[in-house]
Amino acid sequence: MRCRYHSWLAWLAVAGGGIALILPVFLLYNLWDHHQSSFPANLGNEKAAVLLSQHSGRSNMVKFAVIGDINNGMQTFEAVVSRLKEENDMDFLVLLGDCAADPNQLLHEYFIEEFSETGLKLPTFIVAGNHDVEPGRFGYSAFENLYGPANFAFLYHGHLIIGLGGIHSHEKLQETLAFLEKTLRENRSKARKVFVFMHFTPNASEDIPTDSFEYSPKFQALFEKYTVTYVFSGHYHRLARTEVNGVVYFVTGGGGARLRQDRFADIGLFHHLTIIKIQDDSSSEHIIPIYPSWYSFKVLGRIEQRGLTILVPWALKHPFFMSTTALGVLGIFIWGIVDRLRYTIVRTCRITTKTD
Repeated sequence: MRCRYHSWLAWLAVAGGGIALILPVFLLYNLWDHHQSSFPANLGNEKAAVLLSQHSGRSNMVKFAVIGDINNGMQTFEAVVSRLKEENDMDFLVLLGDCAADPNQLLHEYFIEEFSETGLKLPTFIVAGNHDVEPGRFGYSAFENLYGPANFAFLYHGHLIIGLGGIHSHEKLQETLAFLEKTLRENRSKARKVFVFMHFTPNASEDIPTDSFEYSPKFQALFEKYTVTYVFSGHYHRLARTEVNGVVYFVTGGGGARLRQDRFADIGLFHHLTIIKIQDDSSSEHIIPIYPSWYSFKVLGRIEQRGLTILVPWALKHPFFMSTTALGVLGIFIWGIVDRLRYTIVRTCRITTKTD
């Protein structure tokens, strides 16, 4: 019995030590790979607006993509982007928030590096989600340093595009509401259609999933007063659509985050890419289902994310502890290997002796 336990202990030392030694190699490779990329020139609200102003496009057609809620689902997001890259004549992309898994600098940097690795060159706007900003942890000043203004607006081929990222704190909400009213008042008469992008959507109907937020009725009143065409939002990891008083509320949160059932059960519960095409006075919605990545890839992705944003920074702050632990793990691994080799040699010798 003791010999059996000893054998299992040796195999455990080999397996555990091997995994523990492979992990740093895996993380170092991904760390090196991330450091090869620079901040994407097409990501961020100011950068995307400049790129779009240089893009003549087709005066009678506008075609853009909307992706919501990536969170921890970076591998599925990569599949969404891969499908997006197959589309022709795209003008721009809007990310509806929760691009980071949590509101801190390292997770935003991780998202940016992963986005860069996709190779997507489309001008990409981003509105803040509740996982992207939080006062006291990663506030709006930090968000805007990375991505440009949280609230933005521009006219493109006769259509008004409005991004409302500032809805996750009381002070920013007041600023955002004033920004929306001023933008609509000054530009609605110039625009054929108006598209608004935000992370939460107003409680316009019980048929569309949403979380209540401050001033929600005031936002809805402005949308109806100025006949906004579409209000796109994420937050809920599903697809939903409804029209209230002439305004289409469109939830598209299938960009990679984990799907969860709620009171809407499995309605619209799938990962997807949303593409909107405006041609002359008509508009069409194209919803492309995306199969989620394999579970093994998701696990590796989660290890990479946690490793690069938690383990590596911690190890750099505690080099003595990590080096001592590494030597201990190496010692256990070598002991396990030596023990198994010795056991194999002894067993072989015994079999040979019996044969003779």
